[in-house]
Amino acid sequence: MLAQPVALTQDQHKDLRILPKFSVEILENRHVAPLMLQEFTAAAPFYPIFFLKAADADVYNPVAVFGLQEAQNLFLENGEWKGEYVPAGIRAYPFTLAQASDEQLVLCVNEQADNVSRTEGQALFDAEGKATEFFDGINSFFKDYIDANTVSRNILNQITEMGLFKADGLQYRDLAGNERRLNGFHVIDREKFDALSDEQFLQLRKFGVLPAIYAHFTSLERIGVLIARLPAAAAV
Repeated sequence: MLAQPVALTQDQHKDLRILPKFSVEILENRHVAPLMLQEFTAAAPFYPIFFLKAADADVYNPVAVFGLQEAQNLFLENGEWKGEYVPAGIRAYPFTLAQASDEQLVLCVNEQADNVSRTEGQALFDAEGKATEFFDGINSFFKDYIDANTVSRNILNQITEMGLFKADGLQYRDLAGNERRLNGFHVIDREKFDALSDEQFLQLRKFGVLPAIYAHFTSLERIGVLIARLPAAAAV
C-alpha cells in the first residue's frame, strides 16, 4: 500500500528532490484513473471512459478504465507501463492535492515515492529556501489543473441537470466466451442525448463539450482492447 501524502512545506522538504522518471507505483492495482472532460479526446483512443457516481451526492466523476475487475491494471506488465495517454492527475505523481477546507486546496507529496530522493534529482528549494524554477513549474501545472477541473466539474453538473447519465455496468465477453460484468459505472445515455432539444444541444455546444461527449461514446469500443490484454488464465 502506498504511503499517505503529506502537505508539502519548505521546512520539512527543503532537501527533497524529484528523479526524472515516470513512476508506475501509483498505477499498481488500479483499474480506473480520474479524467477531466478536457482529456477525453486524448484518452478515448486507448481506454473506455465511464463515470462513477459519488456515494453521497448526485455527482459523476469521469474515469479511464484500465482493468476489467477491481485492482486490475491491464496496462502494467512486469512493472512497466504499456499504456499510451497518462491522465493528468496520475502524471503529477508524487504530487497531489488535498482538500484542507471547502475553499482551500493544499499541495501534498508522497515522501516515500520511488521517484523521490534526498540526494539526487530536481530540487524543490534552493540553498536559501526559495522555490526553484522546477517547483514553480509544478505549482503552475496544478494551477492549470485546478482551473481545468473547475470547468470540467461545472459542465458535468449541467449534464447531470439534463438527466443524461444512466447506470450501465461494463459488460463484456471474455476470451473464453464467458459473460462478465463490472458494476458501478455510468454512461451518458445516447438515446437521451440524441433526443435533446435544439436549445439544450446548442447549450452543450456553447460549453465546448460536444467533442468530449462523442469521444466518450467512441471510447466504449475500447473495451475490446482490455479484453485482448487479459492474461490467458483470466479468460477461463
